[in-house]
Amino acid sequence: MAISFLNEDEGSSFTRSLLVGAARPGAAIAARVAADSDSGIVRIDVAEAVESTCFQAVRQAGTKAYIGYGERVFIVDCVTEDVVMHQMDGYFCEFFDAEELETSGADFCVLASSASELFAFGPDGALLWKTTQLGIDGVLVHSATGTHIKGSGEWDPPGGWEPFILATRTGERVSGGSAPRR
Repeated sequence: MAISFLNEDEGSSFTRSLLVGAARPGAAIAARVAADSDSGIVRIDVAEAVESTCFQAVRQAGTKAYIGYGERVFIVDCVTEDVVMHQMDGYFCEFFDAEELETSGADFCVLASSASELFAFGPDGALLWKTTQLGIDGVLVHSATGTHIKGSGEWDPPGGWEPFILATRTGERVSGGSAPRR
């Protein structure tokens, strides 16, 4: 299975196409994604919204396509065409998957960060937990184990990164993750 953003002029044969994030039919398209699944290639159009679009990323896990764009994360089931959207507090930052972090994937499948939060999703795409107030201008994950997730949040841009440690299963703060005291 493969997933990627499409260029505006890029064409391909798609078995289906879906529109996500539109409040109304005929909404302008901000980004297009191609997700290759067992049931064919699905084109996923992300509707334009009035929000910050600093970063964008895609991940695929099983039949789920994860799209981070603007201030939202979309989880699209490429077989059933079910779509779940999660609004973020600030811009979408980055995805981190269990394989990339060299964890077993038993506690989460994909992590998604925003300007200030970290979301954990299970293999079925369900939101497992969300931890807020980890930064104000970006949240990064550096490593994960069966017990802890280590990362940093930027509190004083540019470069004012502060470390945090979260419990892998619950997202509860073990240490850090708040504005530094001056």
